[in-house]
Amino acid sequence: MPNISSDKIIDEIEKRKVVPIPRWHFILKRSVFWALALISVITGAISMATAIYVFFDNDYIVDRAGIEQLFEQRPLDEVIVQSIPYVWLFALLLFIVVAYYGFRHTRKGYRYPMVRVIGGSLLLSALLCGILDAFDIGKHVHRYLIDNVKGYGSLVYSNDALWAQQEKGLLGGKVVHYSSRDSVAVIRDYRHHFWTVDISSARAHPGTTIAVGKYLKITGIKTGQSTFKALTIRPWVKKSHHRHPKAPEPTPVKKSPVTGKPASPPSPAQQPK
Repeated sequence: MPNISSDKIIDEIEKRKVVPIPRWHFILKRSVFWALALISVITGAISMATAIYVFFDNDYIVDRAGIEQLFEQRPLDEVIVQSIPYVWLFALLLFIVVAYYGFRHTRKGYRYPMVRVIGGSLLLSALLCGILDAFDIGKHVHRYLIDNVKGYGSLVYSNDALWAQQEKGLLGGKVVHYSSRDSVAVIRDYRHHFWTVDISSARAHPGTTIAVGKYLKITGIKTGQSTFKALTIRPWVKKSHHRHPKAPEPTPVKKSPVTGKPASPPSPAQQPK
């Protein structure tokens, strides 16, 4: 190797106008890649939680009672395949790839093989997803997008689509107006179409609350372009989130002050109405 004098090196540096890169530049660059990897893992967990909610919110998964009419013309396996939230799975894959890219560009990220980095990112996203699912984050994300982003409903075949078959007597959506005096509720479905629903003769399932902001599943008859007559109404909740009703406490037996024996129960005519 030929000897190169220090003067020649200095002249070359001055000629190329080379300046030293400050240390904070490297620290900032590493921090950006770490932040990119961390944010990608978090968003991947959100995508995973939303995908789980969209898939398991379907009635054929959690509540088959009274839903058989949904599959009169289509087999169950076809509906299941269509109900897989591919858009959220694609988002999860994208965020995992971004997390891998960010981690590989950290100070020591190049030492780890791709399989370990991607596997670790998926594991972290899955663990975080379990925490998010406990707080129904996936549900809130899905509901926000359904209510505020037009076109999102066409990207996922969710339970909202199953309950938007008014011709088959199925209507589901958000209550935007309710009048108990007129027995009328206005429902907005996932297509942002408004339905005026007559609930005067509807039977509400136990635990159903009809109020503005609530999501309901309604069976009945389509009576017009935007009108519907309800026969049954039930809340829009996952069965796994239902709590078993608390058993009523036994009423203490009252004793007769004269005989000291248990008093006989009042007749139906004497019971308060």
